[in-house]
Order: sequence, then structure tokens, then C-alpha cells
Amino acid sequence: MKVVPRVTLVVIAYGQPDLLEALLDSIADHTPEAHEILVVDNASPDDTYERAARHRTQPRLIKANRNLGYGGGANLGVRASNSDVVIIMNSDLEVTEGWLSPLLRPIETNSAVIAAPLYVDETDKVVESGASLTADGHVHPAQMASTGLAPVDHVSAACWAVKRTWFQRMGGFDPSYGLGYFEDVDLCAVAAANKEVVVVVNESRVVHRTGASFSSTAVQRLSHRNHARAETRWYWMRRGTQENPWPGETAICHGRVAVIGHHPKVVSQLRSRNISVAVLDKANDLSHRPNRDDVVVAESELSTVAALAPRAEITTPEDLENALRRAGIAPSSTPPRPRFSSIATTRSRRW
Repeated sequence: MKVVPRVTLVVIAYGQPDLLEALLDSIADHTPEAHEILVVDNASPDDTYERAARHRTQPRLIKANRNLGYGGGANLGVRASNSDVVIIMNSDLEVTEGWLSPLLRPIETNSAVIAAPLYVDETDKVVESGASLTADGHVHPAQMASTGLAPVDHVSAACWAVKRTWFQRMGGFDPSYGLGYFEDVDLCAVAAANKEVVVVVNESRVVHRTGASFSSTAVQRLSHRNHARAETRWYWMRRGTQENPWPGETAICHGRVAVIGHHPKVVSQLRSRNISVAVLDKANDLSHRPNRDDVVVAESELSTVAALAPRAEITTPEDLENALRRAGIAPSSTPPRPRFSSIATTRSRRW
């Protein structure tokens, strides 16, 4: 008699077959609950598909004809799943003992619409326990374990439990975000707009090798674009939550620049063109602004700047215009305006 799976584990993979095999091994070792595994191969340029097909877990396989991005691959996998509860998973994870049942519980009992585990590294140190969102569109991750269910504004979609029916009703991940991230920020905002709950399940732990797939310069530029899209789309909902510890920063802007040191002409020029500017005394101050800036202007301590602001374009005052272009920022004396009609149009699209 065929066992009906309690959950479908939808794994989105693009290259890096060693990571995928490590995830599948960990699922085999730590998942006694009835489940099926569905691997969506996003047109990997190597032998990822073939190695997944040979794995002892015998996953179902879907091979996309092109790289759909994480969101597009997840949409494809959820649509093909055979259970009402689905866990969307990145291939750079490893699950741990007892991870699954606590993660499913809030979804099966309708306590939340999105549930994610506590993300830890290989030493069991917490790397993400959810995040808060502010009106400028930035994500401020927390790294602190608690107990039970922790409601959050956002949590990385590296491992999300959802009901397939809810995911489909919301339209899945918005395909307009493409390959550049923020589709999970957007769907968490959709949940919040519908007064639904997103939680981190502290009793479930999953190892996440953060940043394993965030290496391409082109993808980093797409991330800048998608940050601007998410900020514009959801400012109306987050406008009362702006955290603004740096004088001069604004929520509605064409982009964000951190200027290290004394450069009053640069600051004045940027602000006159509706770019939000934070003036920092030293490079180490960037440690208080995780992933916040599109461009960092600095003349020294460049290695420190690169380490603390890995997603930013780093430039000198003399090359600032080129750096703004590389970051996808179009300065203008006219401030940006949220286009609310386009929000409804985009989010009403289904797969």
C-alpha cells in the first residue's frame, strides 16, 4: 500500500552537487516522518541532475529548461507536489535530528502561514532567527534563539514550511524578482498585509551555509534592483517602522550610500539628487549597518569596508558616478513615488 506523504520537501538546486548530496544525506539520516523529496534542477551547468537521480533517497526530479531563480524553481516544485504541506528548501542546507515535526506543527494547526527553522552554522551557532523590516526596505536579521514559536516580520526562505493551497492562493513567489533575491521579503509582506503570521520554530534547527549561492556580481546587482522594488512596493505598510539612527537617512530614495570620513561636497551632491546618505566616522561603523548600503565611499581601510559591506559597490569620491551606475542607482532631483496600481497588478498574477 502506498504511503501518503505528510509533506513534500521541494529542493531547489543550481549547480554545487556536493551541497545537494549533503542535504539529501541529512534528510535520509534525520527524517523518519512520511515524506517525499522533489528536486527542481534549475538547468544546472554540471552533473547536479544526474547525481541527484543516483542518490539513495530516490527523489522525484524536475529539470527546468532555464534557470528560473529560487522563486521560480520553488513555484514549479510546489505546483508538482503531492501533499498539502510543502517545505521549500535551498540546496545549501543540512537538516538535523528532530527538525521536521516541530516545523510542520504550526502549519498543520493553522497557527502560521509560513514557518521556518532556526538557522545555525556547522558549530550550532545561530546565524538567523528571523528579521525585522523597516520602511527603507532593509532586512535586519536577528541571531538569538528563544523558545517556542517566534513571530517575525521576515525569515529567509532557505527553508519554509507552507500549505500548498495558501502558497497558490497568494500567487507563489513573484516571478518579477527573477534571480536577484527579495522574493521572500515580498511574500512575507503579502502575509502581513493579509494579517497572517510568519514564525520561526526554535525547536527545529537546520544548518544553513549562508551566502553559498550569492557570489555572482550580476546577481548582486539584481539584488540592488529588487531591494528598490520591495521598498517601493511595501513602503505604505512599513512607513511607521523606520529605524533611523543615522541623521540624514530617508526612507523614500533612489538608493543608499554610506560615506566614510569628511566629504561634505559629496554628501550635499547626493542628497540633492534624492539619495539617502549616512556619514560614518570610520569603516568599522559599517558593522552596525548589515547589508544596508548600495554604495560605500571610502579612501582607506578598503579591506575592512569590503568585509563589512559585501553587497555594496565600494568607491572613491572621484569614481562615485560610475559606482552609482554599477549599483543600478539613477540619481534624480525628483523623489521616487510608490506606484500602488502596479503592486496590485503584479501580486494578482498567479504562476
